[in-house]
Amino acid sequence: MAYPPLCRYARHRGLSRSDAEDLVAQTLEVAWRRIGVVPTDDPMPWLYAVARNVWRNQLRRERRRHDLLSRLRANLPPESVEIPLEPGAVRAALASLRENDQEILRLIAWDGLTPAQAAVVLGCGQTAARSRLHRARSRLASRLGLDPDAQRAGGKRQEPGDTLEAMEVQ
Repeated sequence: MAYPPLCRYARHRGLSRSDAEDLVAQTLEVAWRRIGVVPTDDPMPWLYAVARNVWRNQLRRERRRHDLLSRLRANLPPESVEIPLEPGAVRAALASLRENDQEILRLIAWDGLTPAQAAVVLGCGQTAARSRLHRARSRLASRLGLDPDAQRAGGKRQEPGDTLEAMEVQ
């Protein structure tokens, strides 16, 4: 009963049919997980609010991804090779790494943790976490066909958000 109106809602926001169906599926998933707080008398306004939040989160994710790609392209030295910024290429390269390498990269790049925080999650020391991160970045850069040393501009330490360390892959 809620599916058609939620699909219309999503389509009115300019989403393709498949994207609209995905948004509705995510909305209904939230409703299922939070079934105890869904109003029983009239759930549609609540479902629309959830759909709106899901849609806005998707827009923010896309905007962050676009901004990141723009920063990456702007920070490339002129003599550098083109970074394969296609999400599929990055996902494939990441998937080809060992699970430990994948986890440290996800914790830092996707979850926004510092190496010290990642050390707590991984149950190791800060020095070990930094060392693991360095090796994982080098392996990922190698899998992407990049020179790991080229990821540092002029040898200076880059900030989070630069090059490979903050690629958001969804």
